[in-house]
Amino acid sequence: MMNEKDKYTDKLITAMVFTNEDTNGLVIHMNGFESQEHANKFCKKLMKNSGIEYKSIREVFDFPTIH
Repeated sequence: MMNEKDKYTDKLITAMVFTNEDTNGLVIHMNGFESQEHANKFCKKLMKNSGIEYKSIREVFDFPTIH
């Protein structure tokens, strides 16, 4: 039986990483999540493991959903 922690381990997540040498900036675009919840859990874990405090933009602002 699969537990909640292992639920999202089968899907391949890909990333494109862009760096800007002028500003020392980094942009990471990740693709392949099962759902918005999966993406949020992954992001929070990634940020926590990187030592960066993370809040979703939806936690900061109340944006409408556009479909």
